[in-house]
Amino acid sequence: MNGKIGLILSTSAVLVVLSTAVVFSGRVPLGVPGEWEWLRVKVAPSALGLLLAAAAVAGYALYAALGFRSLGVPSAVGFRESVWLAGLAASAVAVQIAIPIGAADEYDLTKWAYVHYFPSSTGYYDVAKRQAMGDPWKFLADYPVWIASQDSLHIGTHPPGLIALHCCLIRAMERSPRTADLLNGLMPPQVAAGFRQLEALDRKPIPRADRAAIYLASLITLLACAGTVVPLYLLARESVSPQVAWAASVLWPLAPAANLFQPDADAAYPLLSASALALAAWAARLRGTSGGPTFASIIMAVASGMIMAFGMAFTLAFLPIGLIAALVALSTPRLTWSRKIQVVVWIGVGFLGLAAVGWLSTSANPVVVWRWNLLHHAQFYLEYPRTYLLWLLVNPIELAVAVGLPSAVWCLVGFIGDRRYVPRAGWCALVVLGLVHLSGRNMGEVARLWMLFLPPLLTAAGVGLTRLGGGPKTVFATALLVAIATLALQTMIQVVYPV
Repeated sequence: MNGKIGLILSTSAVLVVLSTAVVFSGRVPLGVPGEWEWLRVKVAPSALGLLLAAAAVAGYALYAALGFRSLGVPSAVGFRESVWLAGLAASAVAVQIAIPIGAADEYDLTKWAYVHYFPSSTGYYDVAKRQAMGDPWKFLADYPVWIASQDSLHIGTHPPGLIALHCCLIRAMERSPRTADLLNGLMPPQVAAGFRQLEALDRKPIPRADRAAIYLASLITLLACAGTVVPLYLLARESVSPQVAWAASVLWPLAPAANLFQPDADAAYPLLSASALALAAWAARLRGTSGGPTFASIIMAVASGMIMAFGMAFTLAFLPIGLIAALVALSTPRLTWSRKIQVVVWIGVGFLGLAAVGWLSTSANPVVVWRWNLLHHAQFYLEYPRTYLLWLLVNPIELAVAVGLPSAVWCLVGFIGDRRYVPRAGWCALVVLGLVHLSGRNMGEVARLWMLFLPPLLTAAGVGLTRLGGGPKTVFATALLVAIATLALQTMIQVVYPV
């Protein structure tokens, strides 16, 4: 067993070194030339910043190893699990703040100001500020008509959730100057420097309320992304031991995609996807327990559907998450088909119920909005044609890099080496993601677009690591390798798009 673990860790280390060397060489395109390529960072990071970030990830890796060892001791009431999981959530926040310190200037925490502000990066703040703030409720009511005339890029392919969020944050900061001043005062120096650079670029000041709102949006993304470890742990814990769930969860905060794409909203969506899937899995499990709490199962199923409906206010990527949730419920062992269908129906009730509430409260028909989003998405590939077979090869490679190559190796070990022990959510996510991949719906940027699929896939990594007899040292080494890959990639690949 130790020999196999050594071989896997050595393979992972070689993959990290080779991938870093390939990206650094600049000779291999980061995508498909002429269709889509990630840009490159041309500024070197500071040695001190890299050293500080490395020290932070080493401390996190040590915590991950200690938690793995502690959770190997049975706990009747689950108190030990709760304490370690709370510590993991706090540690995830800390390490995701520390990792950008190792990036080059303007790609460190200064991007917390840039990403939301630049129209070419996301554009939602810009639309909120210029078009929606005058009368947000009227803007939402008119959205089904307004969206029809939009382009096939960010705005045209998304529901109005992020625009509404920015409106809410700006209005809240305008109405509470003390809160705005507090957020501006607590802002990290790099973020404050980012706003000063934007003001110099635009030659006009950014209102304090707007700065606080943009910073708060970035902070929400951080907390959501880091907080994904909690539903991810609960998702895995539904069918595996504490150590397996822990091994899967500790890898998420270090994943390259989870760090490089912050504070883009895509980094927050995994919290919603993992939560919806965890609730669906536990709803089915409780429904199958003899004499189990039927009411609790219904509440969890409805909550799962509501979370996905909430997610659909931001992105249509939650459509396949809904399919995964249904498959998780339908594949639950020792549960009659009638009860499986009941769980799926209650998930649907939660989804349709919240969607209906949103429709009634905004007067915006979500079906019309989603239809236009899909039409704009299809139009994108007419305007920017892609070569299907090339992306069929590139997408899996990019996804493996996005989750971290060492994590991807452990996922492969789990899926191949112990198929029956991998949680249902992992298999269902793999099947649905395979279908999405073959459909050609996403040809480019899957590291960002498929981020919300990564948490259920990581459950297989936990299985692979533990079933081969991996212990605290293996967890520590794997975490370090993933962190090294992330620190290296953020110094070489640009995911901030200035005007």
